[in-house]
Parts: sequence; structure tokens; C-alpha cells
Amino acid sequence: MDTQDVDYVSERGELHFLAALVDELMRRLMLSGVLSQAELNAIEADVAKRVGNVPRAW
Repeated sequence: MDTQDVDYVSERGELHFLAALVDELMRRLMLSGVLSQAELNAIEADVAKRVGNVPRAW
């Protein structure tokens, strides 16, 4: 593995960690009643639109 491959694997790991962290935070916000399911769906739709992806349903 060269340096670029190691960097790619490291960056990919960090992205997966951040995605899991955000997912857990959003889930806890919903379970604690801070945000509704509709609000989480709206956030998901806005982010998906920004990054050019398909939104997930909460």
C-alpha cells in the first residue's frame, strides 16, 4: 500500500465514524423529543439535496 492508499483508507474510516456519530445524535434527538421525525426527515432531505444523494427516511 502506498501513501495515497493509506490516506484514502484513513479518510474513509473517519467519514464512516462521522456518519455513525451524526446518525446516533439524530436518533437521540428524536427519542428525547427534541426533534420530531418530520424535522429529521426535513434535515435529511436538505443534506441529501446539498450533497446530491437520496435522503433516508427517519
